[in-house]
Amino acid sequence: MHISTTIWMLVACLGTVIKASDVLEVNLVFPRNETYAPNDTFPVVFAFKNSERATHLNPSISYSLRDEDGDKVYNLWHELRWVNWTDQETYFAHRYTNAFSTEGRWRVLWTVDWNSCNVESPEYGNEVISNTTTKSTMFTTSNSAPKLDPVAATANKTCTGQPGVAINVTDKTKFISSAHWEGGEYTNHTCAVVAASPIPSTNPCRTQIDKTTLASMEASQLARYCDLHFNKPAECPDKKSAAQPLAVAGLSCLLCLTGALGFFLALHY
Repeated sequence: MHISTTIWMLVACLGTVIKASDVLEVNLVFPRNETYAPNDTFPVVFAFKNSERATHLNPSISYSLRDEDGDKVYNLWHELRWVNWTDQETYFAHRYTNAFSTEGRWRVLWTVDWNSCNVESPEYGNEVISNTTTKSTMFTTSNSAPKLDPVAATANKTCTGQPGVAINVTDKTKFISSAHWEGGEYTNHTCAVVAASPIPSTNPCRTQIDKTTLASMEASQLARYCDLHFNKPAECPDKKSAAQPLAVAGLSCLLCLTGALGFFLALHY
């Protein structure tokens, strides 16, 4: 039976279809390549979409905030080793900074690193592949721009800017000896096999910061500030005031237990 070239091409195409759920997508969600009002608590937000796929990749992310009209450079990074990647569909790595408190032109130069398995290598051979990708995003701050609002700023699903990093993570994993594997789950040293092709695309505008996410980010930032021993915000809870009701409650429980014990002893004498 003759099968046309068109059918063969169709079969070939179907064989290279990438499931969206297999792709770990890392994007700089905010800021985008747009103009914002200066702010001394300006969020820089990265999103790991399909975050479960990062479980066995030992990912890390570092970035620098650069003043394009001056010599200011701020270097930052995120500790991702202890993240529970299966806890949410999208994990937001964020940091608030005062770097963008004045008008200017800025660049966010960010790098994603991850490890994957070389499935063809012999045991205890060159088992781990180190991967790295660097991206760059430009934006401006201007006093004439509307008040900073990450929710409104990311509501538009179409925007300009460089695509992020897409990693096609297969269901194959490999046990890696501790001599070669420094990240991921320390109990079993498991790493994932990544498909080299086809290369999936990314959409940095597909992920929005909603009100719930923003509230969580702000609460996390406040908790971080409150842990400092200096320059604490006024919104920080007073630990002494919080401890007093606990002490009163503890004393009440102790009195109740003492009374109950006395009543119990009275019944037996």
